[in-house]
Amino acid sequence: MFSRVLLRTFDKGRLTQIQSMSCSVGGPPAGGGSCGAPSKGGAACGATAPSKSGYLVKKGFVNVDNWFVIKEGEPLMSAYKNETETYQSIDKMELTGCDMLTDFGMSPPALVLMQGKKKWTLQLKDEGDMLPWLKALEKSGVNCMHPQEQVCDEVSCSPNIYGFELNDIYGSPVKLDKYKGQVTLIVNVASA
Repeated sequence: MFSRVLLRTFDKGRLTQIQSMSCSVGGPPAGGGSCGAPSKGGAACGATAPSKSGYLVKKGFVNVDNWFVIKEGEPLMSAYKNETETYQSIDKMELTGCDMLTDFGMSPPALVLMQGKKKWTLQLKDEGDMLPWLKALEKSGVNCMHPQEQVCDEVSCSPNIYGFELNDIYGSPVKLDKYKGQVTLIVNVASA
C-alpha cells in the first residue's frame, strides 16, 4: 500500500517549497527497491531531501535532458533518467574538490564541472536557476573557479564606468559619462 505525502516548507510564514513523495506503508514496495519513488523533487521515504534538484541538459556528443540531484550533506551530484525514476542513478560525480566554471557563452548558461578526467557540461533550463545551483554546489565542496583573465588596476579599482572611453560599433570613441543617470546595458559582441 502506498500513500502520497506533501511536504510544505515555510520560511517566515511564506510557503517556499512543496515536495511530493510516495511512501509504502509497511515496508518497501513489492519487487524490492527503496521505500517510495520520489516525484517533483521530493525525497524517497527516509532519505534526505535534496538541497537542489532539477532538469539540466548534459551537453556532449548527444545532448541529454536528465534529472540532477544534490542532497544536503552529501558531496555528490547524481543524474537520473527523470524525476520519477530516482531509485538508481545513471551517473554520479564526486563534488569534493571538483572544479566548476560557469559558461555564459550558451543561452541559457551552463555549469562546467570537472573532477579528474571526468567533465560534465550542464546547461540550465533558465538563467534564473544559476544562483540556486551555484549555492548548492558550493555547499557540497565544489571549487568555484574564476575566469583566468587579467584586469588592469584602472578597471579593478574604478567605482563606476563613467571615467572610461570605448569605441562604438563604428570605431568612434564614446565617453561613458554621456550615459550617467540612464539605465545602461553594455554588450561585448566579440567583433573585430
